[in-house]
Amino acid sequence: MRLCYAIENGKSFVGLAYREGWVNLSLAMRSFSSYFAWLSMHPQPTTVDWLRNTPDLSRVLQEAVTHLEQSGEIERYRVPSQVRLLAPLTPPSKIVALGRNYAAHAAEMGHDVPQEPVLFAKAPSAIIGPDEDIVYPEYVHRLDPEIELGVVIGRQARHVPAEQAMQYVFGYTIVNDVTARDLQRAAQEKGYPWFISKSLDTFCPLGPYLVLTDEIENPHNLELTLRVNGQVRQHSNTSDCIFKIPRLIAYISQRITLEPGDLIATGTPEGIAPLQRGDVVECSITGLGVLRNRVV
Repeated sequence: MRLCYAIENGKSFVGLAYREGWVNLSLAMRSFSSYFAWLSMHPQPTTVDWLRNTPDLSRVLQEAVTHLEQSGEIERYRVPSQVRLLAPLTPPSKIVALGRNYAAHAAEMGHDVPQEPVLFAKAPSAIIGPDEDIVYPEYVHRLDPEIELGVVIGRQARHVPAEQAMQYVFGYTIVNDVTARDLQRAAQEKGYPWFISKSLDTFCPLGPYLVLTDEIENPHNLELTLRVNGQVRQHSNTSDCIFKIPRLIAYISQRITLEPGDLIATGTPEGIAPLQRGDVVECSITGLGVLRNRVV
């Protein structure tokens, strides 16, 4: 299954990909009051609202969609395929990001391969969706894109052992971890955190949609490609990650409780290079679509 967060006629909705289009779940699921009574309090629910209010959301959605298909009701809720897609997570309680999780990227940045995950945070307010503009601030002198696999948590995760960690994954999306590289280096030289350089407004493009785990057989064998104006800048595979998803969830959840809808950005491969205003950045990951944004 694939979910989007989109807008049509001024109203936002969560959509389910269905036969080359989208079905408006925000309308369709109101008929399933036993599962979705909470919808009466959320006229325009986000994907995060669905995850926070519906335990085992993947199973429940599958059962509801099967019922709609068998009853012939599902076509009533179809929306145009060309609706405007928004960021699929709006907003998670937190974004936990990984630094130096690809050995070649660690080397190009002048660092050794880490012995344990290097974590930092991005502000959820930095999130933008597909085809929205990345704003290049006047006071920033080097702006870099970084393609990453985003892991979306489906239920609260606290002290999760690695062998159970994948049960807590709801789905995947593409993350562009935009970075003000000069601000980051200045902060590192002073021993300060990286937070500002990673969290400026528009510095976290997400999308174009959320792909659930039933469509991704192996998240550790996905091809990542980042293009700027059609030219390949980054090209790698998630198999090259140093710390795999189960280890990351176990490591993080031993220290920080992960909530439904939280996002883990799993790190970027080698190929870091600066952007210019007017550039178009395209990030693609196997099975997850293409995330496109312009720099202004």
